[in-house]
This record gives sequence, structure tokens and C-alpha cells, in this order.
Amino acid sequence: PQNTKLPYPPGPAGLPILGNIFQIPLKGPWAKFSELASTYGDIFRLSMIGQDLIVLNSFEGAYDLLHKRGAIYSDRPGMSLTRDHGGWKFMLGTEPYGESFHIKRRLTNQSLNPSASKKYYDIMTDHINTFVLHLLRHPSNFRTYNRTYTGANIMMMSYGHQVIDENDEWIRNAEEAATTVDTLGVHPIDVWPFLGKLPLWLWGPNLVRRIERMKKATYQVSTVPYEIVKQQFFEGVAVPSMARNLIEDNLQANGSVMYEESINGALAGAYLGVSRIHSVSVLDTFVIAMILHPEIQHEAQKAIDDLLQGKRLPTLEDRGKLPFVDAVLKEVLRWKPVLPGGIPHRSIEDDEYKGMYIRKGSTVIFNVLGMMYNVKDFPEPSKFDPHRFLTSADASDEGAQPFLHQSSPVAYTRARICPGRHVALSWMWITIATLLAVFKISPELDDDGKPILPDLDYEQALVRYCEFRVNPGLSELKRGM
Repeated sequence: PQNTKLPYPPGPAGLPILGNIFQIPLKGPWAKFSELASTYGDIFRLSMIGQDLIVLNSFEGAYDLLHKRGAIYSDRPGMSLTRDHGGWKFMLGTEPYGESFHIKRRLTNQSLNPSASKKYYDIMTDHINTFVLHLLRHPSNFRTYNRTYTGANIMMMSYGHQVIDENDEWIRNAEEAATTVDTLGVHPIDVWPFLGKLPLWLWGPNLVRRIERMKKATYQVSTVPYEIVKQQFFEGVAVPSMARNLIEDNLQANGSVMYEESINGALAGAYLGVSRIHSVSVLDTFVIAMILHPEIQHEAQKAIDDLLQGKRLPTLEDRGKLPFVDAVLKEVLRWKPVLPGGIPHRSIEDDEYKGMYIRKGSTVIFNVLGMMYNVKDFPEPSKFDPHRFLTSADASDEGAQPFLHQSSPVAYTRARICPGRHVALSWMWITIATLLAVFKISPELDDDGKPILPDLDYEQALVRYCEFRVNPGLSELKRGM
């Protein structure tokens, strides 16, 4: 064990026994964490009735602990409210570090590694073309089509399910499931699982209703699609998909499927995590950024036009030739991070960092918002500036700043790196490049002809998004199709 005479990380004074429990908001705690970092530094400690919360707000601290010391910090806290009560045990991202985690990760990586991901390029191309054609007809429906065709993309890969339109039941179920989760790891039931044994109504009717919604929604996304494909497989009519391949590869002589629960979880986690929880929100933010920063839009479009000369649409093979478009994507990921509070980690042994004591069992919060707005790593962090990824000495060094190269900056430890990042980044890039190649993205105008700019007050939930409208300017073709 570490020398417990070492000081704990600094932090605000709390109440006797209760600690800082009343200083941590259940809604949007990452904003409070960023505020506290300005007083106590990039790493600080909070206490909740004896449970330590270590909050990291800088790239350096996150890299040192979560990457270099991943063997200590790759576990998850129990997250009992979400996993045990809400039914989110299937998600790889919430899985404790152990045998089940490794099985799910292996199954997911088997289908979504860089080599395997390339076989999905045709599916992505088909869906982005359909996405664009629908936008041409109904340019104000960007958000609806974004959810529909981003979801359709991964559902075809995962289950061979073809989405016809925005009324698809599987799309609606995924949307419902994603909106039932607002925080992970900071509710008192997550911190002290024994509290979950008390009747949930003690926490108020809102929590009871949310848990009921969550259980129903997670069943629809984590069980129903797999069972449908499994039945199709045994009837001999299942189309090629990750689900069919995993069932076939793990089929036993007696007709059972080995690792069935893990396969089920890996598939549902892929189609929720890669599509609805991440890619949809990133593409929403991209459109907002282009509306607010037309000069960046023009620069990216010029790079595309110079390469393609208006003769064709971009393809994923063009990515290496369009570094500024890649920089735009990275800046979108940084500017408005989708998971601003990250997903909590847990230390499995006592540790020392920079002369400070981190005790075994601490919940470690990877405050993505604080990291992405840390002025030491990102000068003028509120400014949307893709050029920072072209001029930074570290911009091409994945070992130095790995979160800049992942689809999700909350999971870049060696053990926790997102296995679906290759597919997610590919879909986001080809969508961004195609929209820039085809459309002029501009704000809607009011009755007086003045632009209606999007509101940047994102909802304070685990997955960030905001309402906005895109005007018929989106249908102004830059090039004929």
C-alpha cells in the first residue's frame, strides 16, 4: 500500500461525514467540476460520505493515470442505478474490468477493427447518398435525417436491418434508450449501491418513472433485435451482418450460441454507442459550427473543391488528402464534447501521483469538458478553430494526444479504447465531407430576413445536444449531383 501520510489531492472543504455531497449537482456536474478546477487545479478530490471522487481536468493527468497506469484505473465503479436498476448491463462502456468485459471487447473488435471496418464502406456510401438526397427535398429536416441514416448505417452493419424511413421502430427505440441516461456514477445509488436496496420511490416519482422508461427501452434495444436475427439465422434467411457472423462463429453442436449474452451486449452497445450516443450528436454540432463560422466552412469547401474539381463526391479514400476536413472533425469533437463528464473509472489499488495519495476504490472522473477547455492544452478553448490541429506539434502524434484521434475522448486508455471508433470516425468524416461538397450550410431566416442562429446552451445531460434549425440554404447546391 501507498504511504498514507501523503496528502490527498486538494479540494473544497465539506461537511462532517457527508463531505461534498451537496456541492455536486446531479444534473450536469461537469460544469461544476470545471469551475472547481479553476480554484483547486487540474486534479482535485471530492468526498461523498467516505467515498473519494478524484476529478481529472487536464490531458496530462488523464494520460498519466488512465493510459500509462491503465492496469490500475481501467475498472468501472458499480453504477448500480444505471446497470442494475436501469438494465444497461449490456453496454461494454459500463462493464467492470474483468472476464465479461474482455469477451465483449473481443467480440466487438472482431467486427469493427480497422481491417474489418473497410468492408462497411459501401454501406456507408449508400446511406450518405440517401441522406443527402432526402436533404435536397426537405432541407429543414436535417436533425431527423441525421438520426435516421446514422442509425440506419450501424443497424445494417450490426443486424442487417434495413431502415426505410424516420418512422422505423428500431430507430425510435434507440432514441428512447439514449435519452433515458443523463448521468453515470454520481448519483448516490451509484456511489453507494446498498442505497439501491431501498424502495426507489424514496428518491421521488421522477426517478421511478425514469428507471421504468430505462428498463423498457434497454430491453427493446439490447434483446429484441438479437432475438429477431437469431430466429432468422435458424430459418436460413438472415442477411450478412455482425449478428449473423457472431452467431455462426459461436454456434454449438447442440444449437446453443456460446457467449450469447456477451454477443447480445456487444451488438447493442455498437449500435447505441457508435450511432445514437455519439455520431448523431457530433454531426448536429458540426452543422451548428458551420452556421456560426462560415469562414471555416468556406475554407473546408475550397479544399474539397480543389481536390475533386466538382467531378465527383468525396470517398473515404480521400481522407488522407483532405487534412483540413479531418481537422474540422477533430475540432467538433473538442469544441462541444458529446460526453462532457466522461464515464467514471475506479482505482483498484492505492496509488501516488505527483506526491498525492489516491486510495484504492476511488471513483476517478475523467472530466472531458474540463480537458477540452484547459487553456494549457488548447489556447482560446471557446474559439472554434480547426487550425489548432494543423499547427500543433502533437497533432499527428497519437501516442502524445490519443483522445484527439478517437471517436470518443472518454475511452482512450489502452484497455478502454473504443473498439467502434474506426467505424464511427469513418461515418462522421464521410458525412461531413459530403455535406461540405454538396451544400452551403446557412442559418434559417426569420420573417424580417434576419438569420436565426442556433442556441449553444446544450442540454445538461450525459449526451449533449441542442435544438437548432437549418434553413433552405442547405439545399443550395454547390455542385450538381
